[in-house]
Amino acid sequence: MSKKIYFTPGPSQLYFTVEEHIKNALKKNILSISHRSKTFKILYEECIENIKILFNLNKNYHIAFTSSANEIWERIIQNLIVKTSIHYVNGSFSKKFYDYTKMYNINSKIIESFNKPYNYNIEYSNEELIAITLNETSTGISCPNDKIIEARSKFKNSLIALDCVSGTPSIPFEIKNVDTFYFSVQKCFGLPSGLGVWIYNNECIDRCFDKINKKEIVGSYHSLIKLNELGKKNQTPETPNVFGIYLLKNVINDMLKKGIVNIINETNYKSKIIDFTIKNHPQISHLIKNEAIRSKTVKVANTNKKSNYLIDKLINQNLIIGKGYGNNDYQIRIANFPTHSKENIEMLCDIISRTEF
Repeated sequence: MSKKIYFTPGPSQLYFTVEEHIKNALKKNILSISHRSKTFKILYEECIENIKILFNLNKNYHIAFTSSANEIWERIIQNLIVKTSIHYVNGSFSKKFYDYTKMYNINSKIIESFNKPYNYNIEYSNEELIAITLNETSTGISCPNDKIIEARSKFKNSLIALDCVSGTPSIPFEIKNVDTFYFSVQKCFGLPSGLGVWIYNNECIDRCFDKINKKEIVGSYHSLIKLNELGKKNQTPETPNVFGIYLLKNVINDMLKKGIVNIINETNYKSKIIDFTIKNHPQISHLIKNEAIRSKTVKVANTNKKSNYLIDKLINQNLIIGKGYGNNDYQIRIANFPTHSKENIEMLCDIISRTEF
């Protein structure tokens, strides 16, 4: 019996080298090492260095590990916002970030945008943070790089936070135009869940110190200052996900060998195949009609019957796609991450094209 292939939008199919890395981790007893040991410090430093190379980070940017991207939302609120923020919302996940700010009594504004690009023509009064999403996993909407550049030009006095959870490294953007960006590893990086990566610049550190000087609470063991100070020593405040850091280090190394340009080009190629399949299937249609903002990594399509009919037929062939986010029974979601080979995407699309449900 052939193995199942997961095209779900996260957790998704493991990156094809992960199995070998897991075996090596067990052989090296990585899962037993102390997080205060020299072995861990070397592992931490190597992982951080690989991330810096992957994103071509300059010395103005720093990296910390958390448990998830959801945690990073809360850390951003605690450390980088005193009173005000603007949230550009185009789906359930970007909306959740906004909702979290309200739990902290932040004077946050929401601007919703679904079938059109972000509109920055708003009354702006130097809000402290602008939250935008590179790729919204629930709806399959992407933010083009030119809109990120436009945001930087518009909001010169604000910190810009970019949610990259289901986009990076497959969807490129110019990092200099954001102050902080973040992701979790169970989507494009093809790893088990349980690790968030928070990248932030010196301006974010300055903002955190401003809050501290105003006697504002910035959190405890995972305050930005604590994370940053220990990170300089290749340490973490608590016992971290050592296994996840080890796997991330190695998978990024594999991606660097493959070449980020090749990963982006393959993503674009596979995206066109999926788009063509959805467009030409009589029972499926794109949720996002505007190609300029349609995601290349998470395809969301409407179905004219309950989607479980199609999902179940694919399961019978060991192909696992995602259902619509939440309780939407008339949608499917198909992940197009670096681990999904061109051959697997072509096979999936060929079967979908020939499947009536």
